[in-house]
Amino acid sequence: MAIGFLFPGQGSQEPGMGKDLYDSIPEAKLILEQAADIMDFDIRSMMFEGDLEKMSDTQYSQPLIYTCSAMYLEKAGAQGLNCDFAAGHSLGEYSALYAAGVISFAEGLKLVRQRGLAMSKQNGKGTMAAVIGLTEDELAPFVEDTNGAVVIANLNTPKQLVVSGEQNGIEQIEKALEGREGIMVRRLAVSAAFHSPQMREAAEIMTPLIEKTHFNEPRCKVVSNVTGQVARDAETIKKNLIAQITGQVRWYDSIINMTNAGVEQFYEIGHGKVLRGMNRRIENSAKCLSL
Repeated sequence: MAIGFLFPGQGSQEPGMGKDLYDSIPEAKLILEQAADIMDFDIRSMMFEGDLEKMSDTQYSQPLIYTCSAMYLEKAGAQGLNCDFAAGHSLGEYSALYAAGVISFAEGLKLVRQRGLAMSKQNGKGTMAAVIGLTEDELAPFVEDTNGAVVIANLNTPKQLVVSGEQNGIEQIEKALEGREGIMVRRLAVSAAFHSPQMREAAEIMTPLIEKTHFNEPRCKVVSNVTGQVARDAETIKKNLIAQITGQVRWYDSIINMTNAGVEQFYEIGHGKVLRGMNRRIENSAKCLSL
């Protein structure tokens, strides 16, 4: 039976996450100790005792989530689980690359720390909102009416999408969809317009850092967000990882393509059950379990 590991992105952070793993799995404890030696802030205290608002700042949430997912990967290993496919939602793609042996834990942690810092430079310059109840084709005209101020950033499920961009453009979409039956628009608790052209400066910062990092050939199939397809070599993975910063998260396509390629069971490897919830809303997807 083919197995797929799914790694969550921002939004899965929560005070106390990973504490049970730290206390019960020696290999997971070693992961956090390694992270503590690398990071320029007290990652252990923030993970276990931190304030949610500070944890949600992208400069901190990215290394916190990446590290916690690596700890959950040790839990999967302790249970004898190995993956044939790996994919991660936005930031989670770095965790997928670690799971696939493309990067070491330390290399990945350094990259996500810089990614978080680069993205945090755009704080306050845009926002994001989830749109529930419309397909991509149905939402597209409302996005086009913003004249480039907003893009469709995430295709999470067939009818759970995320728009990203300038504040006034998001407000325009909210007003246009207000009161429509079966449609909900919910502003996300983020500090910037991720996966949009507003992240161009972050992409420019991250490009040389990603390019100079050594990537191994993947030991399992890795699916990239921006294509929803398997990236079969290190150079393609790098190119897709850079494009992901300003590009779409094609999660629905990723899940369906892995299912069609033979995955019969997904496991969410990380804190929370966000991805498991998404999978329930993707028809014909393989079942997803949380560890």
